[in-house]
Parts: sequence; C-alpha cells; structure tokens
Amino acid sequence: MSPITMYQSTSTFTDSSFSPSAKNDISKYRTLVPAVTREDVHYLNASFQPVMNLRVRAAIDNFLDQAVGTPDPKSGWQSIAQEAQGSLASYLNVPKDSLTFTRDTTEGLNLFQRSIPFQPGSNVVLLEGEHPNHVYGWLGLIEQGLEVRRIDTKDETYADANTFVPFVDENTIAIGLSSIMFHNGQMNNVQDICARFRPQGVHVLVDMTQHVGVSPINLTEWDVSAAAFGCHKGLGCPSGLGALYINPSVLSSLKKTPPITGAGSISNIPSNLIADSNVQYHSSTQRYSHLNISLIGAVSLNESLGLLCDEIGMKIIEAHLRALGRELALALTPLGVRIVGSKSADERAPHLYVLALLHPDWATHFRAEGIYYPTIAVEQGYPLDSITMWPM
Repeated sequence: MSPITMYQSTSTFTDSSFSPSAKNDISKYRTLVPAVTREDVHYLNASFQPVMNLRVRAAIDNFLDQAVGTPDPKSGWQSIAQEAQGSLASYLNVPKDSLTFTRDTTEGLNLFQRSIPFQPGSNVVLLEGEHPNHVYGWLGLIEQGLEVRRIDTKDETYADANTFVPFVDENTIAIGLSSIMFHNGQMNNVQDICARFRPQGVHVLVDMTQHVGVSPINLTEWDVSAAAFGCHKGLGCPSGLGALYINPSVLSSLKKTPPITGAGSISNIPSNLIADSNVQYHSSTQRYSHLNISLIGAVSLNESLGLLCDEIGMKIIEAHLRALGRELALALTPLGVRIVGSKSADERAPHLYVLALLHPDWATHFRAEGIYYPTIAVEQGYPLDSITMWPM
C-alpha cells in the first residue's frame, strides 16, 4: 500500500483529478500569511522554511506577554505543551506516550540510532541521497564497527522494498530513509519497506521532516520502528522543536539506558529531587524526554496543529498542494521546463517540485522578479532547483 492512500497508484500528478476545486480552495487563509499576499513576492522556498502565519505569531506574542507580565507562566505553557503532544499524536495516529519532544530532527534520529544494540560487522542501509543529518548519525557509529551501506539512486525517483532487497542481509540492523526526500521531492513507500523488512528484525527509521504538515500521516499503519522530524517546516513553527516517535513494540529491543539521560527519562524521581541510584526509566518513549523543552515552540505547535488539522484539515491541504503542483506543471510545459522525477502522484511529494533549470541566468531572473527560491541549486551551478509550495 502506498504512503498516500487517497489516490490510485495509476494517477499521474497532472491528472484532472488533482484540478483545483471548491473543496480544496483555502484561499481565504492567505491573509494569515502577509508575506505571500504581497504582489511583488512569489514565495517558492518553503522547503527551507515556510513563512510564519499570523495565528502562530499571535501565540508567540501571547507567550512573550505572559513571560514579561506574569509571575508564574511556566505551568500554563507546560499544560499547552502536553496538549500539543496529544494533538500531534492524534495527527500521526499513535499513542501520546509514544512521542516525545526533541530539539530537532538530528537529535531524534540520533537518540534512536544510538539505542539499537549491534555487534561489529552489523550494517545499515541508506539511500545515497539521504539527508546528511540522517547519514552522519550512522557514520558516527563506524568506530564501533557499524558498516554503512549506501544505495546509488541517482537514476531512481522512488524507493520501495525492492530497492533495498539486494543490500539487506542477515547482518542488517536498520534501514534509514526519508518519507519525502529533501532534494528531489520523491515520496518513498515507507509502508511497503516496513512490511517487508520489519518482520525480519530490521528496524526502519524514518525522517519525516519534509512530510509532516502537508498531508495525512498514519504511523501506526506504516508500522515504522521510529520516526523523527522537526516542526519548523510544514508545521510552520520556529526552529528549535522536533519530535521522536518510537513504536511501542520495539522498545524492549533497544538499549535499556537512553543515549542522553536526565530527569525527564526517569519514572521514579524522588519528591525531594535528590537523585536516587535506583534508576527506573519510563517504560515508554518518554524515557527519551527532557524536562526542559522549547515551550515557545510547543505553544506555537499547538496553535499550528489547531489551524492545519482541526480548522483546515490535512486532506484538504494535500489536495490544495497537489492542485498547485498540477497547475505549475501544466504552465511549465509550453516553456519547455521539465519537472524531474516520477509522474505518479503516489511517488512524489504533494508540495515539492524540482525543475530542470539548466541555464545560469535563472538565478539572475529570479532575483530581479522578487522570487524567493532555494539558492543551493541555482546559485551553485547545480542543474536542479527545488520549488516548494506553501499551502496558504
């Protein structure tokens, strides 16, 4: 089954079924994002970080007002953080205690990577184009005898279980990949990979940073071992807050002691706060928790989830983004500009489109027209430019 189940696998992303419609029209929310209502600005850089909306801005303003004008605001912020954790768990369809907040994607990935027991000679399998934050977490374990296998996927636009079959063997402890690749927008079939390899005892660790906030996600259905992500992209929060999900069924197979241990990891903290040598860790993913998280980030996340999940709806957001992508592709065709990657809707992200912009004058043209775009591709001479739609 595809990671996105609301469309048939035979649909191309330019199929008429993805046309704009009244059902996916969210234009009334554009006023919440002043930066994109300016006539002189075309914002196509949301893969770096979407512009903030006024709902999140108001939540931050309220946080700051409380910080300077209220003697004891922290307990209220902590309560909102718990609410945000519950809303996030509901969005991902997982138990609340299977999620914990982290600083960012890197911390979440590393917490899981360093919790897997392995022997020298064990290996992990990654895609060559995987995000450096994910790859370096595994490379940091080479000194302990871990082999990092990387699949050359330069000519591929999609990964499923068959992609990994030739590289997984009896010494493989994990597969690491992004559900949506940051550099080309391919959407990998995580559920298929988990169904094939998890029964063999191979963990599947997923980076979902490019995925959260742009479509429905069902982690229970995917059956991943663990997933990590930041909340600063599709969820529209300030940098500094991420989350880690660990499947409750795999916790018993991990190292008992978390890689980072603090009071947030402990289930039996004495009431006098004098640390007891009789250490008992939480039996859930909360063993990876910190007591001090980015509360301003959690307050922002709570507001963002209310807007995206409850008020608009993730299915509508995804449909809107796919409609934008279709319109982009159809408009580019007469210009001879190609969108790279698979033409199948269930093999590409709803919001991230990579254009084959080979001429160096594109960068000059974009700057002159007030178009904000990812500079790494065009200005450094790479042949591709990532265009990411912002749902507002």
